[in-house]
Amino acid sequence: MLFDVWGLKLHAIERGQGRPTLLLHGWLDHAHSFDLLAPLIAGRTVALDFRGHGDSQWVGAGGFYHFIEYVADLDEVCEQLSPLEPVRIVGHSMGAAAALVYAADRPGRVEHLTLIDAVPLSIPTQEVPARLTSYLLDLRKTPRNRRRVESVADAASRLQRNNPSLSARAAQVLAEGGISPDPEQDGMLAWKWDPLLRAHSPLPITEDVVQHMTVHTVPGAGHHVHLDAPEQVASLIAKR
Repeated sequence: MLFDVWGLKLHAIERGQGRPTLLLHGWLDHAHSFDLLAPLIAGRTVALDFRGHGDSQWVGAGGFYHFIEYVADLDEVCEQLSPLEPVRIVGHSMGAAAALVYAADRPGRVEHLTLIDAVPLSIPTQEVPARLTSYLLDLRKTPRNRRRVESVADAASRLQRNNPSLSARAAQVLAEGGISPDPEQDGMLAWKWDPLLRAHSPLPITEDVVQHMTVHTVPGAGHHVHLDAPEQVASLIAKR
């Protein structure tokens, strides 16, 4: 399914029926990162590709990926998905951080929030000037052509090199859903995400977002807990 959000087409994977649970992936991940967890969640699930990720549109020339824009996108998606009732949200990493800020700002729109390996995004105030400098430098040096890979196996191997805690199963799922032929590079395989996503954002959150929450630990799981132990994560979600 597609959401028309501020002029961008945002892709989502819909499963089941009933009241929706919105699934939000992490930075440089995609909606397919919930392929193992979504079928285990009761009712209807909608796994969103954030702007510039997966099969959603990239921002146009002059655009950028400020963290707060993910929150704005989330607000519009919730309005279209469930205009009359609050939604349940399951977010991982960056998706969880965006959902946490959204829930703090619009508590009446969120029935329940599950955060998977995430904390509020915040930096000390004194780091803001350096972050702004990095942002200006990144705008000049970041190319927009997609980064090529040789195969799914190559993509999975790269993911595990960048994140040694990533299991082979998690890397395979992320690689399969994260690459596709690039028509601008003679159909060679390349990452789907917009390279501009790797540039620093000059708009960090500088105050901690305080929330009442219950913390559960899943032994043996890495950062992608929902891929390493989907059954346990689904069980914890069902209890809330």
